[in-house]
Amino acid sequence: MIGVIGDTHFKDNLSYADHISDLRITEKKEILDFIIESFKDCNHIVFLGDLFNAKNNSSETNRQVIEFLERFGKKNLYIISGNHEKKGDGKTAIDFIKEIEKENWHIFTKPESIIIEGKKIDFLPYMLSSELEVNTFEESTKKIIKQLPGGDILFAHHAITGTSFNGIKTDMLKEVVLPKDKLEKKYELVCAGHIHAAQQYDKVLITGALFTSEVGEIETFIYKINDKLEIEKIKTPSREIHKLKDPTTEQFSNIPKGSIIKVIVTDKSTDIETLQKQLKKFDASLMIEDYPNERKKSNIEKGGAFDFSLEALLKLYAREKEVSYQKLLKGLELINE
Repeated sequence: MIGVIGDTHFKDNLSYADHISDLRITEKKEILDFIIESFKDCNHIVFLGDLFNAKNNSSETNRQVIEFLERFGKKNLYIISGNHEKKGDGKTAIDFIKEIEKENWHIFTKPESIIIEGKKIDFLPYMLSSELEVNTFEESTKKIIKQLPGGDILFAHHAITGTSFNGIKTDMLKEVVLPKDKLEKKYELVCAGHIHAAQQYDKVLITGALFTSEVGEIETFIYKINDKLEIEKIKTPSREIHKLKDPTTEQFSNIPKGSIIKVIVTDKSTDIETLQKQLKKFDASLMIEDYPNERKKSNIEKGGAFDFSLEALLKLYAREKEVSYQKLLKGLELINE
């Protein structure tokens, strides 16, 4: 049995932890404990890239990751590098894990094929055009497909055509996007990280991220693959993150109390005091008064939620300026390379 975990994006604290630190710390522990318990019957565990959130990480984040990996004991771990971890010179944030020299820890920063319980498995980490010695994403895609040998399962950290996130088709991304039809001719099953929205199409499984971090993220999953390549999808105890504009009482009633709520008020007739009372039943909330032609005002209730991470600020900038978040992110990655 193979356990599969999507993008974990380990960092010192989960998003929205600046004001509800204790709650999100508890949530992270519950999810990690849940994974260890769920994978008791798995001899092999695959991490599908972006184990870390950044190319350079704090000693605290490194400690959290190593302690989590060590909890799997003698199970075989397979870790591929993702785009958040890979630097322009080909080095990655997971390189130091190799130096620990655990025989059952397998680190992939380049494509590699191995046999696991009789199955031919290919591992495809995130590949930069510079590593492939080509100049365009189209050339990179063609070269990757040509070099993939094929087999039973492909574990990858790249976008795949025919999938989507936040209403955006991955086919439109300005990056390497692997063609779904060609992958399905080479493999019986394709499991990919990178895209944070969990979804499955035919032979392709997009695992999604492990922790909720953005508005609209409701649930996350881990997976098991048996010897018949059948997939078991397992929901984790993650916290929902919701955004509501001028919400009604009925809308609140449909949201679990453990959620993080972001409320935008644009109607001046809204009873703010009543709204604040309604928000108190949730673990954390952020209320923003955004009336036409007036300066925005933010009210954080019950240790409310506000994320000052670079990704969150980029998304905020993209919304305010009505520009593509993906383009901003790619530009930042080019600068960091």
